[in-house]
Amino acid sequence: MTKKIFFAFTAILINVKLVSAQTLSIGPMIGVNASTIVADPTTQYLPGLSIGGFANYSINPHWGLSAKLLYSQLGDKSKTIDNHTRLHYIQLPVMGVYYFGNTGQRFRPKVYAGLYAGALLQANNGNGDIVVQPNGSKAYNNIDFGGLAGLGFNYRIKPRTWLNVDAGFNRGFIDITKTSNTNYNNLAFSLNVGVSFPISKN
Repeated sequence: MTKKIFFAFTAILINVKLVSAQTLSIGPMIGVNASTIVADPTTQYLPGLSIGGFANYSINPHWGLSAKLLYSQLGDKSKTIDNHTRLHYIQLPVMGVYYFGNTGQRFRPKVYAGLYAGALLQANNGNGDIVVQPNGSKAYNNIDFGGLAGLGFNYRIKPRTWLNVDAGFNRGFIDITKTSNTNYNNLAFSLNVGVSFPISKN
């Protein structure tokens, strides 16, 4: 699954020659997460990091598409014992974006919504051990899928180079555990900052 997500994002970048360099930009991104697991009353939010890259495509002055490829630290912290579960994901969010203001303005507020797919790399407890079921099998599913929404702004640093700030949340739609009698979903709030550069100087 991780390879499929990587190839999907790579395909986005390969197809840049099919669109105008004025409307497509890419760049690095870094951020922080506060995550928990929905429907588990014994957990609370766990801080984590995210890092990766993103691509923005402007359809017109107000509407656009955005895709990210991020390594994200999710999971939860126990309320009852001194322990936490750290879930390491590769995530691919794809979003529609609406930009407020007009072309030429330096500051452009925005709202966005979309879907994401995630591939679990590893699940560890507070001691760093891999989390498994009593029989030794994996405790968490390899795939996560859900929705996301948020708001933010783009600030022009120089012509066609933008500071991108996103603040939002994502909510999983499927059970992340392999236990048959549960329905636990990822929930995370995130703040990400990136800088987008045009794909061509032409």
